[in-house]
Amino acid sequence: MTEIILRESALVEAVNQVAEREGLAGDDFVAEAVRHRLAVYRQKRIWAETETWYALPAETRKQFSGKFVAMFEGKVVDTDPDRLTLYYRIRERLGRRPVLIVEGGAQAMPVYRIRSPRHARGDDAR
Repeated sequence: MTEIILRESALVEAVNQVAEREGLAGDDFVAEAVRHRLAVYRQKRIWAETETWYALPAETRKQFSGKFVAMFEGKVVDTDPDRLTLYYRIRERLGRRPVLIVEGGAQAMPVYRIRSPRHARGDDAR
């Protein structure tokens, strides 16, 4: 495994100061920050794959009815009628890379409405 070294002295100093205030070792602070950044990256990639899937013509998506589809780097890379089987096969093949697994078919992208209990009670009028 390649060791990663933080060479920018001002950044090292800032990391150590914040880590100390948070009660963490500097390397633990950096690891937490990197994990967060990787999660953001994966989320962006999944969103991009989602957009790519729903941008496909309905007739193309319809070919996959009754199956789950794995999208990676803008391409359908695998399908299976069982979501979990597909997940394990993709995980074995691609590791922890961000891969969208979506139900096949011509349905439109789902739209969710999230209602705030605060707004529903009228608390926003204060």
